[in-house]
Amino acid sequence: MDTSAILKKVILIICITAFYQGLHAQTEKNIALKANFIYGNILKHTTHLTNLVKGSVVGGEFDIEWQTMGEENWHQYFNFPQIGVGVVGLDLGNPEMLGQLAAVYPYLNFKLLDLKFMQLNLKGGAGMSFLNKTFNNTATDLNNLNTGNAAIGSVVNVYFAGGGSVEFPFGKAWSAYGAFNWNHASNGSFYQPNSGINMLNASVGIRYNPVWMMNYKPEIKGIPYMPQKFTLEVIASGGVRELYYRDNKMFPTGSLVVSLFRQIGNNLRLGLAVDNFYDGVYGSVFIARNNPLNTTKYGFTYITEDKLANKFRVGVSLQPELVFGKITAGIHFGMYLYNPIKNLEPYSEASVTTLNKPLIYSYNIEEESGWFYTRASLKYAFSKHLFASLGLKTHLQKAEFIEWGMGYRF
Repeated sequence: MDTSAILKKVILIICITAFYQGLHAQTEKNIALKANFIYGNILKHTTHLTNLVKGSVVGGEFDIEWQTMGEENWHQYFNFPQIGVGVVGLDLGNPEMLGQLAAVYPYLNFKLLDLKFMQLNLKGGAGMSFLNKTFNNTATDLNNLNTGNAAIGSVVNVYFAGGGSVEFPFGKAWSAYGAFNWNHASNGSFYQPNSGINMLNASVGIRYNPVWMMNYKPEIKGIPYMPQKFTLEVIASGGVRELYYRDNKMFPTGSLVVSLFRQIGNNLRLGLAVDNFYDGVYGSVFIARNNPLNTTKYGFTYITEDKLANKFRVGVSLQPELVFGKITAGIHFGMYLYNPIKNLEPYSEASVTTLNKPLIYSYNIEEESGWFYTRASLKYAFSKHLFASLGLKTHLQKAEFIEWGMGYRF
């Protein structure tokens, strides 16, 4: 599986949890300020980016960070992570086509190793990014992806950040650190094109604690263990997405998920689910190239009629999730049991009647979706039973749609 896709989902599990639980309880005694210089490169993870990536990524980031003190039980479960807000500005190395990126995002900084002379951290977060160059204001031919910024079709996008850092204190209030991060901007296929921008960036910076004289470390306290019991969840989700940038059409999407979970330890639970998906784009008919009867210019899937059955897929998924108090988040890994589209991919008029793919088969993700899917999941509990759900369903590094839903927990 593509490394950037794995990281994208890992970052979602820790994106904005602290701002729903814990940040309101922090005091000025725990604040720190961070500034760093960023230098890196954009990954050419699709052919669309081959001619777009020209130079290096250069920019900077400023962070405000708070130390959790155990106000919530999950702080202690995760070894008292730091909660932060980052503001980022990056030049993407091709001013005419890729332009510049600005982002703001909350994050969690987990302490993997905390020694007197060194601290090793793992950081992850997600927020919003803004780009001044998209396909719409760079393309000279709106019917040709090769003429514009085929990576991004929208100004407003999500922003993912994750990586590791090593920090070295000097003096009472200062420390220096170096980090290596993965960063990503995309819109979850809400608008097309949406290849997304994946970056590998290195950074060096300074951390300053302006109230170091009042600073104190969190203390370990006796806290109750999470009950290790089974729970059943039902989630209904909906959304919309584009199939192809040249069609300029929105299609409805949806899912119905039934999951059985068991709590494993204080900060992890494991689930097994049946996933039912609806994707309206598969009613957009592609009969033959340049045929006037076509309802889409998308030549990825060979569909000859608008059939309701083609819009549904069913799969099973393994669902590990981390628990942050009222919030649970994780990565789900699934395989299709029912997928009528698989024998219509990749596009080939001659092969449609001869393909009979098994449940698991080899495939090229640039040409078809395949049998494997994943979901980045974030849930927030309003009560013991009712919760909101947000998911990003993907096929490897390619986003299919965003799931906006509500769930009930038994």
